[in-house]
Amino acid sequence: MDSPRDIVEEFFDRMEDDRRNTVGDLFAEDAVITLPGAAFEGPTAAYDFLAHLEPRYEWAAKEFDRWIEAGDTVVSVGSLYGVDNDDADFSDVRYVDIYVVRRGLIERLDIWNDLAVDGVVPVPVDDAPAVPAEE
Repeated sequence: MDSPRDIVEEFFDRMEDDRRNTVGDLFAEDAVITLPGAAFEGPTAAYDFLAHLEPRYEWAAKEFDRWIEAGDTVVSVGSLYGVDNDDADFSDVRYVDIYVVRRGLIERLDIWNDLAVDGVVPVPVDDAPAVPAEE
């Protein structure tokens, strides 16, 4: 079986190529995804997450700084770069992603980034649905 980091790296690969529409295959049926201003849960969480991202910028990619691995938890730290909705380049936007991977599937993804702080996307409204903390 692939390691938790292998699963996370496969997720990143699919997000940056023509397999983006298959990322849901990497998530558990009861997956939880949280990010600034939004939260998604359940069997469609990955696809709801993608739909949420689509109008936010033209494209974005990650430059990895470091990985932290502990059991079934994988943390990716780095910066985002890409093109915003006004066709302006952005770069050096900090991010931290925390993944919990069990039985070869991503069960939880918590995303923190400075896209709003850096003016790439609008500041999120604090009305995201509540998602329970990991037990």
